[in-house]
Amino acid sequence: MLVLPDVVELHVHPGIAFIRKAARPRPPPAARRTRTYAWGCAGAPLPAGTCHDEVVLISKPVAEAIRAGTVTQAFRRWDAPRVKVGGLQLTPAGLVRFDAVSRVRDPDKLTERDARTSGVKDLATLQRFLAPRERKPSPRGGKGGDTVYRIRLSWAGEDPRIALRESLPDDESLGHIAARLRRLDARPTGPWTREILEWIRDNPHVVSKELAALRGVELLPMKVDIRKLKALGLTISHDVGYELSPRGTAYLEWLERQPG
Repeated sequence: MLVLPDVVELHVHPGIAFIRKAARPRPPPAARRTRTYAWGCAGAPLPAGTCHDEVVLISKPVAEAIRAGTVTQAFRRWDAPRVKVGGLQLTPAGLVRFDAVSRVRDPDKLTERDARTSGVKDLATLQRFLAPRERKPSPRGGKGGDTVYRIRLSWAGEDPRIALRESLPDDESLGHIAARLRRLDARPTGPWTREILEWIRDNPHVVSKELAALRGVELLPMKVDIRKLKALGLTISHDVGYELSPRGTAYLEWLERQPG
């Protein structure tokens, strides 16, 4: 089953590619007074009752099927559409575009073809997934929705980080990277980017839980941090562990040459 995170948009600045959080309009004052909010996958405040409890990244097999053209749509039960038409989602198989979102007025009329083209093995499985049911709110406050939506989607191109990580940065790009990492380091727990980059350089393809144990941090938040470095083209993810990209290696070498 293909399930979708909130839309994000890809932006490219000089020497840096990153994912910008999709802006959403603020709810009216009355809604702000009566609803609780949680931070969604795109970093935008979303009302409780959205699909936080089921939001996952698009799996690699489904992403590959989108790329191949055999998966062309998805179905989700939401309170309101949570993707932006024309928006892009970064997946293991490259960029996926959300081409259209429409309400399914009668989910009972969905077909076997609908199931197959959404990455589900059969109609019965799709109907079970879409059946209304009570859900316990997730830690982020969501519990599904009341309306079934059809999301048309298509493959939109290669992951731009692949080309970025192979490109060697010039002095200007190195300055941009350093500025981005200083912003990432500016948090209450203190700097972390150089420590992780150096560990990955010295321990390629080593399971990430060893790094988490060494640093005395939780594994999942640390992996989120590493994804931020990947978005800058500095690291490469593998089935087991990571390695520095040519771009990341060049940045560390430049950093070690800096005075102080």
